Amino acid sequence: MRGLSISPVVDVHTHYIPEELIELIDSGQGPTGLTVERRDGKDPLIVHDNGVRYPAFEGFRDHRARLTYMDERGIDVSVISISPSLYLYWLDPGETVEISRVLNDAAARMAKEGDGRLHAMATVPMNDPTAAAEELRRARGELGLVGVEIGTSVGTRQLDSPDLDVFFSAAAELGMPVMLHPYLSMITEPGTDTEGYHLANVIGNPMETFVAGCRLAVGGVFDRHPDLRVLLVHGGGAFPYQAGRLQHAYDVREETRATAKRPPLDYLDNLLFDTVVFEPAPLNYLIDLVGPERVVFGTDLPFDMGDDSALRELSDGSRPALADQVLGGNALELFGIGQKAGGTATVR
Repeated sequence: MRGLSISPVVDVHTHYIPEELIELIDSGQGPTGLTVERRDGKDPLIVHDNGVRYPAFEGFRDHRARLTYMDERGIDVSVISISPSLYLYWLDPGETVEISRVLNDAAARMAKEGDGRLHAMATVPMNDPTAAAEELRRARGELGLVGVEIGTSVGTRQLDSPDLDVFFSAAAELGMPVMLHPYLSMITEPGTDTEGYHLANVIGNPMETFVAGCRLAVGGVFDRHPDLRVLLVHGGGAFPYQAGRLQHAYDVREETRATAKRPPLDYLDNLLFDTVVFEPAPLNYLIDLVGPERVVFGTDLPFDMGDDSALRELSDGSRPALADQVLGGNALELFGIGQKAGGTATVR
């Protein structure tokens, strides 16, 4: 059953790859280690020097194609973020700074072309935390970007590292939600345990998010930055489903409680989770565990591992208040988008 009138349906987890980056790579002036393979009648391929290749679909590049597929799925507003394979933390920090500026300018351009239906998150050079904070301030103040997407780690540097506090302080001060997205599983050779069957993605992505969520919760990050809001994608990876184990470790293991002032689940107010879990049972478990106020609709489109099933699950008319909150209301408040961004939507 459809026809439920709710707040705008807001997709907080959807990626872009702008033409500006493709043209920069094609010119030979782009990031080290990336090339573009042009194909007659097909989308261009982004090629990493380690052999990773993926198409830059039209939905990644063109705002009109994006609005079309949003209309086809009943999505009113999208908050776009760069494909996480393009964080470029492994480059010289100065090069990452330059490319981050190109990407953020492109994101702002795409948002402007979206006629109020597109908003954008920044990407920042986390391999230079001070520069990351500076670029975040530019992205917010000059470009009007509404959040920031970062990796679940910065190479081997984990997110509870005090070196990153200058960035987290800026994000908290600016009221910029921080979306964590795994990336190492996307750009590195899989181990023997995840080789084949696309398991590097299926297993690796949720595991990266689990690690990051645990380290934030027990590493003192939210004690140092109590106003920080962090979004864990893919339903929080494994984190919501093993949080009880982490909580138990805090109770019984001295090393687990050595840094954080409170038990892990006490920091849920700092965390949000998207709906990319593919099935009703884990979605409902997630909502029950963390509360509907901490769950936001996301799809991970236009990747083929995207999931918009939560829209169908929640818009059947049986739980209108929950649908209003999870499918749009929470995101509007989180990103400060406001009703003017999409008006009241009718889920058809």
